[in-house]
Amino acid sequence: MKTIGIVGGGIGGVAAAAALHQLGIPSVVYERATHLTEVGAGMMLWPNATRILENLGLLSRVVDSSGLNTNFLVRNKSGKVLMDIRLGAFDVPALCTRRSDLLRALLSAVPPDQIRLGRELSRIEILKSGVRVHFSDGSVAEHSAIIGADGVHSRVRSQIFGIAEPVYRGYVVWRGIGYYSGVAVPPESNSETWGRGSRFGILQMGEKSFTWYATANRDHSNPTDPEQRKKLLLRLFSGWHEPIPELIESTGSILENGAYDLRLRRWTSGPVALLGDAAHLATPNLGQGGGMALEDAAALAKCIHGENSIEVALRRYEALRRPRTGHIQQRSQWMGFIGQWQNRAVVAGRGAVTRLLPAALFEHNLRRTYSYEV
Repeated sequence: MKTIGIVGGGIGGVAAAAALHQLGIPSVVYERATHLTEVGAGMMLWPNATRILENLGLLSRVVDSSGLNTNFLVRNKSGKVLMDIRLGAFDVPALCTRRSDLLRALLSAVPPDQIRLGRELSRIEILKSGVRVHFSDGSVAEHSAIIGADGVHSRVRSQIFGIAEPVYRGYVVWRGIGYYSGVAVPPESNSETWGRGSRFGILQMGEKSFTWYATANRDHSNPTDPEQRKKLLLRLFSGWHEPIPELIESTGSILENGAYDLRLRRWTSGPVALLGDAAHLATPNLGQGGGMALEDAAALAKCIHGENSIEVALRRYEALRRPRTGHIQQRSQWMGFIGQWQNRAVVAGRGAVTRLLPAALFEHNLRRTYSYEV
C-alpha cells in the first residue's frame, strides 16, 4: 500500500491529503505549527479552482461563506471604468473567500488522524523502498513518497533540490479585509484600479466585507513596521476613488509581502516532489496561487492512483503540471509589469488603449484559463 507523507499543512498540503483520501490512498500531513491556521486575508477562487472543490464535495460549504463574482472592472484613480470584463458562464462559480474558511473546508475532508502538528522537518533520507523523514522533536516516519507543500521557503526543496532564491519583481503587495456599506462597488463585481506605479484591488466576500490588495513600486529590503502600514497606505492612496480610503481605514491587520516568483529546473527527484508555491511561486496578479495549489493536489492524486511506480507517478505529475503553471507564472509576471508602469505618459497611454480594447478579447483569454480541468 502506498503511503504519502506531506510536509506543510497549508491549503496545498491539506488539499493533497483530501484528494488522496478520496481515491483511497493513505497520507499524513506534517505541519510544524502546533495548530492549523492559514495566514492571509481573502483569496480568489476562479472556476478552475472551484471545480476542484466541487470534485472533492466541498464547493457548497465554501460558497456559504464566500462572495460571488461575475464581473471584473478595470478603473482609473477617479473611479472611471476603463473596461468591464465579464467572467462568462461556467459550470461552477467564481468566489472570493477567506483563506481560513477554505482551509477549514479542506480539513473536513481529511481524517483527523492524518494531521500531525508540531512536526518541524529536520532531515529527509532517501531509502531503497521509499523515504524516511526526521523531525526536530526526534520523531521519524517512513513513506512511499514525500510531497513538499511547505511554501516559498520550502525546506523540502532546499534539502533535495538545493537553495533557490525567489526573484523580486520590484513592488510590494499589501492585503487586508475591510468593511464598506456604500454603493460604490457594483454587486458581484471585483475591480482593480490603476495608478502610476501602484494599484488597488477590491474583491467582494459578501456581508459588506471585502478583501483588498494594494501594490506600489518600492524597495522591500526593509519591510514597513506593521503599526505604520495603515498610515502609509492612506497616504499612498489619498484621493483615490471611493471606497479605497474607507476600506483601508476599516482594516485591522494589514499584511505586507514583496512580489516574488520562482521558476525551478525540476520539481521531482525520485520519491520526492514539490507542490504549490514550493514548486512554482508566481506573482499574485492573476489571483491563481490557491488555484494552482488545488490543481496540483488533484493532479498529484490522480497520477499516484493511476501508476504502480511512485517515481513514475511523480514524474508524470510534474510533466502534466509544468506547462500550465509556467503559463500562469508568465502571464502573471506580464500583468504585474504592465500594472506597475510609472511613467506619466506611458500610464496615460495605457489608460487610453485599455478603453479602446474590446473586453471580449480578455474574456476569451480568461475562459481558456478558467476552463482548465485536471
